Amino acid sequence: MIEIQPEGLVVKEVKKKKKKKGSGISKQTINIIRTTQRNNIDLTAIADNKANVLLSVNAIIIAALIPIVIANIDVVFEKMFIVPLMILAITCFITIYLAAAVLKPSNFDQMRSSKDPDEESSPFFFGNFYQMEAEEYFSFIKSSLNDPKDLKAHLAQDLYYIGKRLGEKMSFVRQAYNIFTIGILLTLISLGVVIFFY
Repeated sequence: MIEIQPEGLVVKEVKKKKKKKGSGISKQTINIIRTTQRNNIDLTAIADNKANVLLSVNAIIIAALIPIVIANIDVVFEKMFIVPLMILAITCFITIYLAAAVLKPSNFDQMRSSKDPDEESSPFFFGNFYQMEAEEYFSFIKSSLNDPKDLKAHLAQDLYYIGKRLGEKMSFVRQAYNIFTIGILLTLISLGVVIFFY
């Protein structure tokens, strides 16, 4: 490449450095990985918010019903309101359990090892190094970043585990919403039966 200075007198020949193919990760690959990670993190936040809403709603329902039921315990048993109340209580407790399973941090010890026995664990996931000393971690990440193939493998590990945990969260959220919806419907049906037939 020829470079001409503003004065027009000095002409320099600038040689471009050739990049070795396969020596690193391309910008396009990095952008794809970043986008995928960001999407997974956003979806994880959405799952947590949905679970938090379910947990709060069901906790409010239980907190509101307990004093009402205790104050009118005779009427509840006499008019058979105990049936819809029991259905509602079971629904709320199961929904709270599933919502809590979504919000509960995962077990880090299950995620430490790589699926490939020839590869080390990823140095980028905090669960793999939060119990390490500083010197041990610096040595760990230094050896992991020497080879681009290892780097790609570590990124793949992180994406896999983030995606797996996200799938579990979404599955729990779906079950919680299904149980909550069906439970409320059964509660209303049983309440109607009790009102009209007892």
